[in-house]
Amino acid sequence: MLNDTTLPSSYMKEVRIGGVAQIGFSGIMSGIHKRTVGSRLRIGFEGLVGDRQVETFHGGREKAVLQYDVGHYAAWAAELPEISGLFKAGGFGENFVVSGMTEANVCIGDYVRAGTSLLQVSESRQPCFKLNHRFGHQAISRQAQATGRTGWLYRVIEPGDVGPGDTISVVDRPLPQWPISRLQTYLYDLVDDLDMAEQISRLSHLSPGFRALFSRRVENGKAEDWSDRLSNGALAIRPTVWFEAEITEMREEARDVRSYQVQRVDGKPLTAFTAGAHIDVKVNNGWTRSYSLCDLPRPEGYRIAVGNDRCGRGASKFIHEHWKVGDRFLASEPRNHFGLSEDAQRHLFIAGGIGITPFLSMIKALEERSEPWALHYLSKEMERAAFSADLLAKFPKQVFMHITRGEKANRLDLAGLLDTAPVGTHVYCCGPTRLMTALRNYTKNWADGAVHFEAFAPAQPRDLADCASFNVTLAKSGQVLSVHENTSLLDTLEAAGIAVSSSCRSGTCGSCQVRYIQGIVDHRDMYLSREGRQSQIISCVSRGRSDLVLDL
Repeated sequence: MLNDTTLPSSYMKEVRIGGVAQIGFSGIMSGIHKRTVGSRLRIGFEGLVGDRQVETFHGGREKAVLQYDVGHYAAWAAELPEISGLFKAGGFGENFVVSGMTEANVCIGDYVRAGTSLLQVSESRQPCFKLNHRFGHQAISRQAQATGRTGWLYRVIEPGDVGPGDTISVVDRPLPQWPISRLQTYLYDLVDDLDMAEQISRLSHLSPGFRALFSRRVENGKAEDWSDRLSNGALAIRPTVWFEAEITEMREEARDVRSYQVQRVDGKPLTAFTAGAHIDVKVNNGWTRSYSLCDLPRPEGYRIAVGNDRCGRGASKFIHEHWKVGDRFLASEPRNHFGLSEDAQRHLFIAGGIGITPFLSMIKALEERSEPWALHYLSKEMERAAFSADLLAKFPKQVFMHITRGEKANRLDLAGLLDTAPVGTHVYCCGPTRLMTALRNYTKNWADGAVHFEAFAPAQPRDLADCASFNVTLAKSGQVLSVHENTSLLDTLEAAGIAVSSSCRSGTCGSCQVRYIQGIVDHRDMYLSREGRQSQIISCVSRGRSDLVLDL
């Protein structure tokens, strides 16, 4: 409870509104870019006239206006001097730039007179990964949550006008025992206090969304996992060419597998690519996911296929439930980490489930080049084996199906297949981590470059007993970081604000490799050659058997 009975009052330094634009190179659209307005603006029940948001869960009546204390920027600049120039009014996407009103002296339910409008504090702002991209720092969202410097949101009780120089004052306080900072304590820190969670769920002035959040916590007996909200992967540290794509065709390819044909909205020609390439897509304007291009370049558009992974991270489920013809999203220009080898005398493809997708374009390319190939395709059920009917019809002597039905006895005999492979064979594998790990182990003595892997799903972690914590020292700064047993080196570097490029996050593409200077590495990737492992570590999956010194 606040002991000071004086209700906070200040004046409006700036009023800001904005449209929708991309954040840096991220490919993420946001309304966080807001410009200051010198004239008076109308505030309606949905917020300031002319202010826009991308997602429906931003804005609306319970999140109509965002306020942030301008005094917070000095604290940010002191904590992160290397990017101090970015911390200035409007940086957090606020509508109201005000000094002297903070999360410590403003309460949930406060009635606030701003110009001629009457507002009410509805909830604390929950920082998300967009702040990381906004400031080019991997840990801003987590740091904002940890420090409580988040800002807060208003619902509009009485519409009115507001402009710079207007008075903004708390005029009534129904919940003096609930400053925003106290709510944040139970929201983020004392998450096991279910009795208090139940009490908070009944606060009538709190937004319905927050009340429902605490109700679910009581019902489930546990706090939420907000890792996806706080980080959506590595920051874009180099320009990525994104374009707006539209779905022009959708087909059911198998049970829980759907393909999507996309074209550029601007009508420009699609960029050519080579067999095995993929594109990145922004799913729900947040997740970045990679999908193989299922066909060689053609004017009708790019085609990708998405398997509905019900136990995955959520993107494929969202695509299957929401994407339809006519929908638009951002996609990247094609990239290829999984191209055909020019040195191979024969190509042997091993696909597991949705891992069939990159091989479709590869097979077409090899047919055009009249080079020998064979495909071994594993699936639990024939009904789930996408594109299998077409492959079997066209290439009955080169395509071999292995339908496991979940039985170990029906799995592919890797030893028998590889032991009889002719000299000069190159092996390509895309599928579940277990399949690729088995192949990697069996071919560890093969010549470097003769085995190729592709995966777009994170590797399954080993037992924690096999993932001991270790420290890494960054040679260029002397900073020491602890990599905990249930955290990857890549995640640890990102959380510390160290920019490392990444893509697959499964140890197959090599994007996140980092040079190490000292230490013993437990190499768990499927990318590095024996020579590469003498100096490089794939930070998304590999770990230290001892403490490491990195060339960072």
